[in-house]
Amino acid sequence: MKFRFKALAKLREPDELDTPAILTSPRGWVTLGCLAAVTVAAVAWAVLGRLPQSVSASGVITRPYGVAAVQSLYPGLVSGVRASIGSQVREGQEIAVVRDARGASHPVLSLFGGQVVSVEVAAGQVIEAGATVATIERAGPAAGQPVALLLLSPGQAAGVRPGASVQLAVAAAPPTAFGLLRGRIRSIGQFPLTGPEVAALFGGLASARTVAAGTGKLLVTVRLRPDGRTVSGYSWTTVSGPPYPLPPLTPATGSIDLGELAPVTLVFGR
Repeated sequence: MKFRFKALAKLREPDELDTPAILTSPRGWVTLGCLAAVTVAAVAWAVLGRLPQSVSASGVITRPYGVAAVQSLYPGLVSGVRASIGSQVREGQEIAVVRDARGASHPVLSLFGGQVVSVEVAAGQVIEAGATVATIERAGPAAGQPVALLLLSPGQAAGVRPGASVQLAVAAAPPTAFGLLRGRIRSIGQFPLTGPEVAALFGGLASARTVAAGTGKLLVTVRLRPDGRTVSGYSWTTVSGPPYPLPPLTPATGSIDLGELAPVTLVFGR
């Protein structure tokens, strides 16, 4: 059997027990130090850092009493319309007149006082019983300032509290041009809304069907932050907001502030 000369020479050398072992090179220590620093920083951020939390809800800006549809109790021919869009009406005021098949005239009366936001009929039109004649933004006994009525699913409502700040993207005032409307939550409904309750607030409008997407949602009432320096009378994230008042029944989407949360709770729970 033949052995290499170097292998035989190695066997003759004494064991170098007193020579220190080199675990890694200086470059390796620098790399380990950087990894350790990054790990410590990540743990510190996960524990001490804060992430903003928010939830989104859609609705409209209207009076606290919402809107109501005025309907005709009789079928027949609309012989006259007594109200127009934007006009103010009183409780019991005549909105239109319907003439039935016998020639008798029946007045359509408003059950609420407020501002007319839409008129659904015209003179000479034939309507059925129960047809909507007009939609009124209800003023109630005390008109009160406009509020944002938002619809929130019960699953999203966890952590939402009265007093929480809300920023509203208003359809009538594009956020890219005028910013967001500021407000705070005034109240949160304890029970999901039923179909009749949604209809009582939104008057069966198409916008209401869009934001409600069915029943079973909680009503969140947002008080708008006043600001006498703006044309609209409310505070915006920009200096002046839109150069015009907000129209009634303005669709809006609100971002509700839920406070801040430590990143580590996203992994291990609260």
